[in-house]
Amino acid sequence: MLKASIMPVVIKANNTSCELAKGDDLGHTRCALCGIRPYSFCRCLNEDELKVFSKISSERMFSDKQNIFLQQEKSKNLYNITEGNIKIYQLLTDGRLQIIGFLYPGDFFGSYRQGKYNYSAQAIGNVKVCVFNETTLNKHLEKNPKLSRELLNITANELTLAQDRIRVLGKLTATERMANFILNISDQRARIKWQDNPVSLPMNRQDIADYLGLTIATVSREITRLKTSNIIKVLSASQIYINDRTKLSLLCT
Repeated sequence: MLKASIMPVVIKANNTSCELAKGDDLGHTRCALCGIRPYSFCRCLNEDELKVFSKISSERMFSDKQNIFLQQEKSKNLYNITEGNIKIYQLLTDGRLQIIGFLYPGDFFGSYRQGKYNYSAQAIGNVKVCVFNETTLNKHLEKNPKLSRELLNITANELTLAQDRIRVLGKLTATERMANFILNISDQRARIKWQDNPVSLPMNRQDIADYLGLTIATVSREITRLKTSNIIKVLSASQIYINDRTKLSLLCT
């Protein structure tokens, strides 16, 4: 996101990420050319507002299985995904891991409670995120009602997704859960104008099982059931083609 005295791009490696140092013009260029911007919370900003906004963000890259932050860490930053996928999870009191969601390009995350993150976030494959210092962003929001409204909409959407998850775990059968999961990922890709069929499943079967409240064996069995019914075609371990979207949708009701 820069000007005449352009700073070079410096990649600083640490134990969790690489950070691209920024100057004014470089930061603005990054924001202006960002392909995911039309689907991110900053889409409401005009050109002049974007120039100001770009100065408060930086870019970081994470590799597969690297943690962006951990549950109960002191919250410092908020994040917006520009490339890749992230899983968010919580450690239960008995030591078990509960995956509570998968995030995609355009998703804003880093919510916290009493100054600490209430979940962990981990990269699935290579990930690139925009990083915002929490204090700095909050000051910026006070000056920009449009941006505040966008984040309020995101919060409302998160509540809806949480309610949907309760419905999935509490009411749907294993087949319905699997169908719902595949369609949701397809819809997420369509939202950012990416190919929604075949459906890419970057997460492993264990993560899918944990998220859906099923066993790995049940996940494999339900995928086979959908395949045998010719509703889907399994192209690879990470790609599924939807043969009949109508039938798949009917399984979700």
